[in-house]
Amino acid sequence: MKKKVVLLALAGFFLSLGLGYYFTAKNQEKENLPMQEQSISVVKKEITVKKDGKIIYQYYYTKDAITKEIEEPVPDFLEGLNREQLQSIYNGWQIVYFSPEKVILRCSVEGKSSEVYLLKEYEGYLAVFIEDVNKKMKLKEVTQVPISVLPEPERQELREGMYVLGEENLVRLLSDFTS
Repeated sequence: MKKKVVLLALAGFFLSLGLGYYFTAKNQEKENLPMQEQSISVVKKEITVKKDGKIIYQYYYTKDAITKEIEEPVPDFLEGLNREQLQSIYNGWQIVYFSPEKVILRCSVEGKSSEVYLLKEYEGYLAVFIEDVNKKMKLKEVTQVPISVLPEPERQELREGMYVLGEENLVRLLSDFTS
């Protein structure tokens, strides 16, 4: 009696295995046949930055957990860029919000929000000043970068002085001047 039950179970197993294979092969044949229905293509309009929009830079300072914002009109070189193109330009920044009218970019800055630096010409060289507790600028360092090797627009900016928030931004800007 046990032999009959085992043989019957084996026969049922092989029968279902064969039927499964048969129906799978039939479904694959149907999928390989050319479709007779028409496909409809959907064109999605790409979202890009508008010239009359605004860009907001958010700086998050890790040591005192303060976020500062700077809002500016969209620069000409960003006009017409999509999200991926913008992200490739602002490597290291997080895109918090993206629309044609407004873009919000955020970066983390190692240091305190009160760290204010000034890049300025000093005796013909690029120099770094830091704001002290009395809100006065004090010479921190004179670099080995002569102002004369820089393009005229950058020289003019450094004659007037460029304020920089946070040490990370200072390092990034200094590396731009030295490369």
